[in-house]
Amino acid sequence: MNRIYYSDNFQVEDIESVKNELQKLLEKDLKSVEDLEKYIDKYNELSAIVEEVMAWKYIKMTRFADQEEYSKDFNEFYGTIISEFNRQSFHINKKIYDSLYISKLPEERYKNYKLILKNDIDIFEEKNIPLQIEENELSNQYGEIISKIIIEFQGESYTLSQMNRFLKDNDRKIREEAWKKIYVAVSEKKSELNELFNKLLKIRVEMAKNKNFENYRDYMHKAKGRFSYTPEDLYKFHESVEKVIVPMLREINEKKKVKINLDTLRPWDTEASEDGKILKPFENEKELLEKGISALMDVKEEFGSKLRYMAEKEFLDLGNRKGKAPGGYNYPLSESGAAFIFMNAVGVQRDVVTLMHEAGHALHSFATKDERLMSYKETPSEVAELASMSMEFISMDKWQRFYEKKEDFKKAQKEQIIGALQTFPWVMTVDAFQHWIYLNPDHTQKERDAKFEELMDRFNTKVNWQGLANEKSMVWLKQLHIFEVPFYYIEYAISQLGAIGMYKNYKQNPETTLIKYEEFLSLGYSKSIEEIYETAGIKFDFSEGYISELANFLKGELEKLD
Repeated sequence: MNRIYYSDNFQVEDIESVKNELQKLLEKDLKSVEDLEKYIDKYNELSAIVEEVMAWKYIKMTRFADQEEYSKDFNEFYGTIISEFNRQSFHINKKIYDSLYISKLPEERYKNYKLILKNDIDIFEEKNIPLQIEENELSNQYGEIISKIIIEFQGESYTLSQMNRFLKDNDRKIREEAWKKIYVAVSEKKSELNELFNKLLKIRVEMAKNKNFENYRDYMHKAKGRFSYTPEDLYKFHESVEKVIVPMLREINEKKKVKINLDTLRPWDTEASEDGKILKPFENEKELLEKGISALMDVKEEFGSKLRYMAEKEFLDLGNRKGKAPGGYNYPLSESGAAFIFMNAVGVQRDVVTLMHEAGHALHSFATKDERLMSYKETPSEVAELASMSMEFISMDKWQRFYEKKEDFKKAQKEQIIGALQTFPWVMTVDAFQHWIYLNPDHTQKERDAKFEELMDRFNTKVNWQGLANEKSMVWLKQLHIFEVPFYYIEYAISQLGAIGMYKNYKQNPETTLIKYEEFLSLGYSKSIEEIYETAGIKFDFSEGYISELANFLKGELEKLD
């Protein structure tokens, strides 16, 4: 986004400077439609500047999670600049929405903007600002706690992410020992993590009460602008996955158990290779990047060029190391129009998928770089994750860049398809768990553990947890979304359905599918979710019938790879 209203020297680190600019906006007299459009544009330019500064502070905080100065810097910026910006943004949004000229804005351009604007106004609550600051500071502690977990294994020290490689080892004793070591390490942080979550729960319940919502679940449904479906629709989604996907995965796991000659499939066996071979797509971070660029170029040259540009700008941090926060993300750089990819690669096939996933997000950021309405640049997760998950599948046929042997290439594709199916029961478990937590906020820790175990059983795909009740109750502690971004998870399953639909189309007509992919990326959030999915050439649908249709398609693809 090019600056029109602010000079390149304008900075937002100083609270007085930000307050001054916000006050000017609040005092601005709007006398025409043209005035209103320029006003909206100026406010959005200021928002982009502030957002990018916050982005870099967050990036540094997660890259160096063990260095307190970065988390302190981020928290201070959030507690002063962002909190003030959010407070005054409500009044600016209301000034826009209450303007005499809003009804005269071009409908095609501003229809969805007005819908988003009204929802933002409706959900705002002054009393929640200090609570949001506190919530943000607490949720950041999760990454700090997890990043400091170091496990001694086979004479070496490993992070939690690095330990995952041993879960693919052909030696079952090594897998079991590694798995148990992981949960011993997590159990040592169990009390601390539960105490942290209890604090977050209390704050979140209070925020919902401040807006007169019966519960935090309904508050977040409104806050996330979920105009296209209801919480009740999600319960039906849970049931559909239970009926369609879980039996399919049970069948897959039963075959796997036979192939690797086991009496029963234990939690440390789920990542084990059926043929005894562990895929090694790259040796180091540099090789991952080079092969990733080549694979994306094979899809479309421009896609690979974008990733190369990010590498040249040092907008990538791909490898795992001690002191780095867990997980992976693509952080849009609102003003620059680019993005930063953060991940924790350890040399496994899952890292290839993660890079393609985050590259899809980055392509979305590049596609909307000229969009000046921040509401349209900041796409809802159902759309954002469609971009990333679709790229996982679209790029899958080009993964031979990582594998010289045809059988390894096919194995990687098979793992991707099965992994996509496995997404569904885990997402349903996490989503149903959060529904229960926030609809029953007065629960005890014992009740919380029991509920999670119950959900693990409900969506179990023939994995034997006998004698591991304590470990089973702790699995959710490793899911950062529950701590850091509550209710941001069901979108993965919704988008996974969309991505499978796009892959189905891609197999039939790759050229047309790529055109539609780029068309939907360029829309940002300028249209409704249903319209964006329609532009992509797929349905916005998570009914049992549609899930069955797509599951059968993947079943056919798996049969081709056997």
